[in-house]
Amino acid sequence: MKRDPIQIIEAIAERQKIISSQKTLESTKTSLSSDPVQLDFWEDGKRAAPNAIFRSALFPALNPKQKENRKFIEEKIFSVAGLTVFFTGKQFDQSDLDVYLELLNMARPYPLGQPIKFSAYGLLKALGLTTGGKDHARLHSVLRRLCGGVIEITDHKKRYFGQLIYGGIRDEITLNYEITLNPDYAQLFGLGMWASIDKVQRQALGRDATSKALQAYYSTHVAPSPHKFETLAKIVGLTDTNHRKIKFVLIKAHDHLKDVGFLIDYEFTGDTIKAIMNLSQSQLKHIAKKSRKPRN
Repeated sequence: MKRDPIQIIEAIAERQKIISSQKTLESTKTSLSSDPVQLDFWEDGKRAAPNAIFRSALFPALNPKQKENRKFIEEKIFSVAGLTVFFTGKQFDQSDLDVYLELLNMARPYPLGQPIKFSAYGLLKALGLTTGGKDHARLHSVLRRLCGGVIEITDHKKRYFGQLIYGGIRDEITLNYEITLNPDYAQLFGLGMWASIDKVQRQALGRDATSKALQAYYSTHVAPSPHKFETLAKIVGLTDTNHRKIKFVLIKAHDHLKDVGFLIDYEFTGDTIKAIMNLSQSQLKHIAKKSRKPRN
């Protein structure tokens, strides 16, 4: 049976329309999957990172002696329940976290994966540090260490493994840097799995690494429940086995957090301590919004 020429033409046109639609869909999928990620979702004056960074001992509170004798480790890092962290490389510390948080903040205006350019002098000033020759050398060693460490983090069924920094270039005359952050790491920012910390308060903590580690950890909470001293010690990376000394160090750190305005107060018993946070406006709004939700 012969088909009408008009029907043939219409059938060909319909087929072409279907093919065109499929190509458009495929193109859209490709475009969506390759959309650059931009870290533009926290306020000026804040520094931010995924919860996985703040809720583990990936950046422990090392003391000066431990910094001088950093261990090369390849092991599972202590973290809160629901989070798994493995690390291979020379130990990070809270000073390294300061630098990394500043780099993430510098990357905010640009798609991740695009090199960020800065001067060593500018970064040191942003960190509130002096800018002598030793400071420049120390900064470069931090950048090299951040580049060399390999992490594997599993959070909410998302697993990331790789470096925090791909690498970079330094001009030996101007001491200007061009560094590329690993864009895949942005997956851990998804689904609200990140927290921000106040930069002014953090800088006011100075070299108190324990207070800085606690500030980062508590920033992932709105109203922290009481924590055992032993658990907090593991989260911030305190390795002293003397329970009385650990308790003293953690209480002193809570005092410091209260002094800079991060905490309103804290309460402790024999084995636990409860932090009472000085909540930001956004955190207060979050609590109010949550309280207005109808209960089932």
